[in-house]
Amino acid sequence: MDYRDIIRKHYKKQAEEYGDTSSATMQDEIVREKEVDAIFKFLHSIPVSSKRIRLLEIGCGNGFLLSCISKEFNDRFELYGIDMTPELIEIAKQSNPDCQFTLGDILKTPYEGGFFDVLISERVIINVLDEEDQVSTYREMARVLRSGALAVLIEGYKSGLYNLNKAREEFLLEPIPEPSVNNWYTEERWELFLKTGFEELPEEKIKDLIPENFLSSHYFMTRFLHDVIRPENSKIRNTEFARFFAEALPPTGDYSPLRIKYLRRT
Repeated sequence: MDYRDIIRKHYKKQAEEYGDTSSATMQDEIVREKEVDAIFKFLHSIPVSSKRIRLLEIGCGNGFLLSCISKEFNDRFELYGIDMTPELIEIAKQSNPDCQFTLGDILKTPYEGGFFDVLISERVIINVLDEEDQVSTYREMARVLRSGALAVLIEGYKSGLYNLNKAREEFLLEPIPEPSVNNWYTEERWELFLKTGFEELPEEKIKDLIPENFLSSHYFMTRFLHDVIRPENSKIRNTEFARFFAEALPPTGDYSPLRIKYLRRT
């Protein structure tokens, strides 16, 4: 079976179960809230333009994030979304009539070259299970972005899961597997992605943004310490315990597979 069929089947089930809610594609409420906050802070940092800024979200799912952006920024952005799951796109169209949604493959989008000013990916390219196709996705992203355009990506990296499972092993907890519908990045693969036409924004440009490891402490507390205390409730995520430490602790270390990256199209 082609991996795209596996991914469509998975997200069709997500559409049926979660509809237009924030839980579609991410059931950890704190992770979703922190992701949206980080993306908002990035978008607020973009200088105001006299014309609407064209923004594309690849793998837009049910349109939840674009709906949040539309409410937060009014008409500042001209919003586009693309996803290959028909059921999610239909939900997005019904929920967000002001956004332009397309059913399509992110490896070969219908947009003109250099059309967009900003691109967002929220846990999307990790669903491209073939490593060469992941590289091709970055090439396609570079194609549709104008020179100097910006991108914010939240994607999964293997090192965070390795470190988390190392901590779990020390307390005799079972390792957390990488999801079957994901192919998380290695550091070497990330360097390949950058060579397709991107560069990471320099430190002085991102010093006031949410740090790359913004979910590390949350994952350590909820996927390690919580499970040490109550291993029988290891599947429970949205607890008061999690919310307290999500507010109390700054991000530390590399214990979350999810990182945020800020890029410029070269």
